Amino acid sequence: MTANDMDLASNEIGQLDMDQLVLGSQLSEMERLPAWVESLGTAYGISESTKFAINLCLEEVVSNVIRHGYSNAQGQLLTVHCTTPRPGYFLFTVEDDAAPFNPLEPPALPTIGEQDEGQIGGQGIRLLRGFSDMLEYEAKPGGNRMRIGFSNTPATSPS
Repeated sequence: MTANDMDLASNEIGQLDMDQLVLGSQLSEMERLPAWVESLGTAYGISESTKFAINLCLEEVVSNVIRHGYSNAQGQLLTVHCTTPRPGYFLFTVEDDAAPFNPLEPPALPTIGEQDEGQIGGQGIRLLRGFSDMLEYEAKPGGNRMRIGFSNTPATSPS
């Protein structure tokens, strides 16, 4: 991202855009994710269970970019885009300028046993695989692009 791009993007921080959210590289920026997902949910009729899955996955990816990719360094940006390539399907793309890292390369983790329940860390990929319908990673020049897809599961009414 050039200095000119940084200036343009920094002007976007703090704005809620229906299709894009630009976040700074502080963990406090993650507080903006749920409100953005909620606005998408209202606009597109996303079910509560799908919004929960979207929030969980985006929080995992964004926190990892900030903590590990950017090492909590100030002044970095990442962008989350939402597209609807077909009715009822939502594709979120997280782009950053951190060093390339493909979180999908590690093998699937073994099932969590009682001895692992209190373990902190190392469960993010398991969450992403369990709560999303599609995961793709792409290294881009000077950064990373992670795509996470969700099918909108309509709320079911009790019979």
